[in-house]
Amino acid sequence: MAKSYKRRKPKKKPPPVSRHDQIFKRKRSTAEKVMLIMGILIALSMLLSLVVNLASSQF
Repeated sequence: MAKSYKRRKPKKKPPPVSRHDQIFKRKRSTAEKVMLIMGILIALSMLLSLVVNLASSQF
């Protein structure tokens, strides 16, 4: 009995990825994550100190 080979299916192309998604939806390295978190914390602390200074000057 002859061997019957399965026909190979053609590979499907993935949907096109926009430039925005390439930039914003990629895996971030640990250093990038740390830098993002540090930036957010610095911004929050600056905002908090501004609010405290404004509140203390009113009283």
